[in-house]
Amino acid sequence: MDSTTVAESGSPLPELLRPGFTNETASLQSQRDPRVAPNVVNLERHDLEKLNISHENRSNSKMLASEKSLATKKGSMPNIRRSVSVPLTEKTKQATAPGQDAGKQQRDGLIMDTNKSSIVSKRSVEKLYYDGEPEFFRHFVTKFKRRSPLINRGYWLRMKAIEHGVSRFLAERTAKRKVVVNLGCGYDPLPWLFLGKQPLLCQGTTFVDVDYPLLMQNKIGIIQKTSQLKTLLPKFTTTGQETGLVASSDPYVAIGCDLADLTPLQDILQDHLQMGNSDVAVLFTSEVSTAYMPLEGSQAVFQWAATFNDVRFCLLEQHLPDGPDHPFAATMLAHFEKLRTPLRAVGTMEQMKQRFVDAGFPEMGTEIRSLWELWSDPTFLSAEERRRLDRIEPFDEWEEFALFGSHYFLLFAEKEPNKDYSNRSYRASRASIFAGSTRGGSFASSPVSGSESPTTPQYHFSPGDILQTHELKEPHDFRRFGAVVPPFQVDSNGDSLGLHGGLGTQERVSTCNTYTRFDKTDEIFGPPLRTGLMCHSVTRLGNTANCVLTGGRTSPDNASAESWLRLDGKWRRVHDLPRGRYRHCAVPLVLPTDPRPAHTVLMFGGKTSDGQVLDEWLIWTGETGWQQIPVKGDKPPARFGAVMITDSKGGVSGVLVGGMTSAGRVLNDFWQWTLEPDMTLVCKNVTSKATAFLKSDGCILGRFGAQLVRSNRGILMIGGITGARMLTRQDEILNMKTLRPQPIQGPRPLLVGHSVQDVDGGLIVLGGGATCFSFGTTWNRSCILNDAEPGKFDMEWRLQATVPALKPAQGADGDSAVTTTAQGQPNGTLSPPGTSNGSAFPRAGPPSKVPEAAPIHEVNITRGINFPQYVSAGRPVVLRKCHLGPCLSTWTNSHLIDQIGSDRQVSVHVCDSSSNDSVASMDFQSKNFSYQTQGFGTFLSAVERGDKVYLRSLSKENPSSEPTKLSDDFPAISNDFVLPDELEYVSQHAHSSPLRISGPVQMWLHYDVMANVYCQIRGQKRIRLFPPSDVTNLGFEPGSTTSRVDVFPDAPHPGLGHTHPHETVLESGDILFIPPLWLHATAPVLSDHAPGNTTTHSSVPQINGTSHYEPSIAVNVFFRNLSNTNSYAAGRDVYGNRDLAAYEKGRKDVAKILKTFESLPGDVARFYLDRLGAELQSEGRRLQSLDSQSGQQDLTNGFHSSPRREKGKQNVAPDAPSTTTYAMPTLTSPSTIASTAGSLVSPIQSHESLSTLVSPTSPSSARTETAVAMPFSMHHLNRRLEGAREVNAERPKTASSAGTAVASPPVGTSGASTSAGNNSSAWPSARLHDFYAELGQ
Repeated sequence: MDSTTVAESGSPLPELLRPGFTNETASLQSQRDPRVAPNVVNLERHDLEKLNISHENRSNSKMLASEKSLATKKGSMPNIRRSVSVPLTEKTKQATAPGQDAGKQQRDGLIMDTNKSSIVSKRSVEKLYYDGEPEFFRHFVTKFKRRSPLINRGYWLRMKAIEHGVSRFLAERTAKRKVVVNLGCGYDPLPWLFLGKQPLLCQGTTFVDVDYPLLMQNKIGIIQKTSQLKTLLPKFTTTGQETGLVASSDPYVAIGCDLADLTPLQDILQDHLQMGNSDVAVLFTSEVSTAYMPLEGSQAVFQWAATFNDVRFCLLEQHLPDGPDHPFAATMLAHFEKLRTPLRAVGTMEQMKQRFVDAGFPEMGTEIRSLWELWSDPTFLSAEERRRLDRIEPFDEWEEFALFGSHYFLLFAEKEPNKDYSNRSYRASRASIFAGSTRGGSFASSPVSGSESPTTPQYHFSPGDILQTHELKEPHDFRRFGAVVPPFQVDSNGDSLGLHGGLGTQERVSTCNTYTRFDKTDEIFGPPLRTGLMCHSVTRLGNTANCVLTGGRTSPDNASAESWLRLDGKWRRVHDLPRGRYRHCAVPLVLPTDPRPAHTVLMFGGKTSDGQVLDEWLIWTGETGWQQIPVKGDKPPARFGAVMITDSKGGVSGVLVGGMTSAGRVLNDFWQWTLEPDMTLVCKNVTSKATAFLKSDGCILGRFGAQLVRSNRGILMIGGITGARMLTRQDEILNMKTLRPQPIQGPRPLLVGHSVQDVDGGLIVLGGGATCFSFGTTWNRSCILNDAEPGKFDMEWRLQATVPALKPAQGADGDSAVTTTAQGQPNGTLSPPGTSNGSAFPRAGPPSKVPEAAPIHEVNITRGINFPQYVSAGRPVVLRKCHLGPCLSTWTNSHLIDQIGSDRQVSVHVCDSSSNDSVASMDFQSKNFSYQTQGFGTFLSAVERGDKVYLRSLSKENPSSEPTKLSDDFPAISNDFVLPDELEYVSQHAHSSPLRISGPVQMWLHYDVMANVYCQIRGQKRIRLFPPSDVTNLGFEPGSTTSRVDVFPDAPHPGLGHTHPHETVLESGDILFIPPLWLHATAPVLSDHAPGNTTTHSSVPQINGTSHYEPSIAVNVFFRNLSNTNSYAAGRDVYGNRDLAAYEKGRKDVAKILKTFESLPGDVARFYLDRLGAELQSEGRRLQSLDSQSGQQDLTNGFHSSPRREKGKQNVAPDAPSTTTYAMPTLTSPSTIASTAGSLVSPIQSHESLSTLVSPTSPSSARTETAVAMPFSMHHLNRRLEGAREVNAERPKTASSAGTAVASPPVGTSGASTSAGNNSSAWPSARLHDFYAELGQ
């Protein structure tokens, strides 16, 4: 899109808000109203289909209308009969024979399980938000678990809504007895909340809990054991029955029954409470319980409830305000499907209201609102109540909270005797339960006509109004609340841009993505911040390439005051803001000063660390820093999350729209501002004119978290949330020039936390997404918005690189090189980075190539080995020519297809086939490949052609939660693969056994936390390994087990010269033992190479003129080698590479430590963090030293004999004694000694190799001393190795496969303590070094 047309047009204001706009103009303008225009297309359902947006752009009410409507018709439900005094229903066929449904018991159990998660969340709310009040949820939760702020606030709102409905009923003045029936109560302590906190309100009221019999039995058991609960229930007795009436007291009744069969329930209610009598007023309440029932079953409940004489129904459930394809709705529905508890009757609020009307409740007595509407209702929540929540728990997940609240509703239906709900005077005098709702009019006064919604207008669009989404090519990087950074070159504007910071999939990120439509462009990077930022702003200064980064936050209570200027491609720290803030507005201004215009930034609003919402206007110039400017005329109230834009790119006036108050309400206002020559600001409120034009759509104007962007259609406001309702696909984009919505067609992004920029090709939407309450997280794929039809737009844009945050250049003294501003503030300067293989990394030193790799020790397994000893030693070893079963000869392509099935679906890594390189280098960080589901036969054919594809098998049943096992996932071929007897320890401790089949692809550098054996079945595989001590030299980000460093090419890279590579080429029948934490990457060996040739860049061989690639097929068996299984992280570990629990906890502790230092000056913080880092390194050395001392003692204690093992059982679990002789690997690389010095408990193969390794004159030895931070002195290491020689000299000599006479270790070192203890203490040492690296940053 060409933004110059808008710049020339002048003001971004709608015509009706511009000077000179008259009533006559308004009359003409109204004729162009998209809702009433006679000459444009009305997108009803058949029109939507013509425009190919039927499945993407229609509202849910339209969608469900085309299928089976949820709004049941009168007479469609089972007939309801009534006796003189008790309402009854006829049993349905399902109720008369429940045993016919074999899966019902299982479904009921799964539904009951949802109670567990819900009650834990409510307990979290009770403890945090109801401090000082009686606690009742605590008795139903065994262990307190603090939920996230979003979940806490969502459940608080749910609890508040139910409390609101029940309190209204209890407060009614009547002589009748009152009964409150909680349907599907679970462990919810609703009776105690009112009996214990509001006893006067409960006089003459009986509370009835109803749920499945088993759940109610458990609930009664808890009540009996808890005096605080029983005290409030006088004369509490249990019946001893498993179903039906299970307990009762004066104010309380507990009933165990299934709502699918209402007869037992209604009999008990009549017999025990005479609930059908005319002197009883009844309230039914249900919180997300009938939603799990079939439509007919839940409708029967509503219909039965309506037969009571004096009844109300308070219902809180989910709904779909914009259809099931809305990203939040899709995530929510998928969550319940995954739990196997699908929402079986979810629709729109209009449909739910109609269901109650059809059930017998009067239309004018039935009201319904979304929870998000209730949040903004001043009669429901006062401003002080909302502010109090922020004081308890800092909060900034407003968009996600609004999405949650918009997908839940509260319905209150009433039917009282002797009231004419159709009478006009009654309707006018009746007090609504939602009296203060932001919606104009209630559903009670807005009859539903067909499927049209009274809250979401039915727009009329022409095809030219529609914007089509086109997703960018792979790879995608997921983040939200980042900031767009312009390219370094002015002439690159529109062709490339960056996205800096934001919240990534795991944590805040400090990296910067570079997006471009060209094959190559300068990579864009951000300033050297101390931590990742989100909700910050980057403001481009006029038409230059310079920009200013301001504010942002790490957490809602930690706002940044930093400002960074990028000038001529270099970042430098400039004047800080007066106060840290985030979600502020910032726009560029060009002041008409002499002798040349001055570029500056105007800022308004934002939120501070202490929760204060700002109303100050600031202006910045390079000389004066930030100065507050006065405001004339009307003054916009304080806000954060608003949007602001100038009239034109060089203007000094503009508009301010929306935002949120300190009380958490979205402002629906529209302001025009102008900066006067005397540096004062004149503001004018033009809200009334804009909302008058929008009429009932006025609520879509004021937004929170939206984006304003220039386009060839005018200035567009994109995404965000409103205070009244959720925006839909039809009106998420609003043209600020015409005030016409612009509907979206195509793959739907969630326009929350996104960034938008006008570029060549349209509008590019980068990032965005949301945490969908407790249901999961949805992430946007970056896309282009334009008017091109699907399939007719040539997508050129892609993510080129993700550049890590760079550190300031180091001076001679090792400190950051900084300059100083005129006011004495630090001014760190950073120049553009160099690049290597398309990526930029921190410069730890001059670029260097990877050293020559040392060969990995090889052992012929034919004479038997003691494998646990290799595990204990923690060094890689290759076992050659192993007997792996029939697979070595039978696993041909045709055999595998016959056994597995050509149509068996598998998940495959597919690399870009357009590259001319013979080998594709996969990068997990940038995702330069895509995941595709293919038939197994199709995949093998692609491998044979030489396509760049790769299969790493996943669990067939539960790929996201269970590790794969060859026996479970490929049973037809699993018996072909057999581990040698010598590896019985691996089988006994196996975690997973993925099948790997690869074409000409190179696997990224990574490490695994579990030990594993890589068993080559067919073809060849080149594997390069690095010891754990190299982790800080190879680009591993904190908390990541993968790196972007390519260790195979000859290109130099910082840090490579300090590494200690080991390498081998595996052939059919070979096994490589890879110890835990050893960094490794794999590459193919093309079939036209001679064995041992490790070149990876060659063409695929040709057979009869066609490409024929010999695939690499392997089975990788991961196993746990730590005796203390609690050392591994709890929860899912599908790939065997999840870091240990201690490290995961340690990183959280590091984050807490860093947070305490963020408020200190940088030099002070570094001083103390360096000290803490030194302590961590010292502790790491101490732990490794303790392990080394243990190993030394084992070496000097001699060996003990033990019973002889059976033939063929040379290797057993490590807790068994061992007598069989073995051959230990030769130490062929000094780095092996350096990285595993703490676990050298094994004899060495030859004295000659020892003298070479430890000789002071050995070049390799000198290299080890300078490149590796060794935990021991060379003198100490010499002593330990000499001790090993002495032990060897005393051992009886026995023939071994390697020709060296050695004996088995002592009993004590062959047990679990050897395999786990000796190795495990080296792990915290390596990870403590990792923590130090984090602190150093």
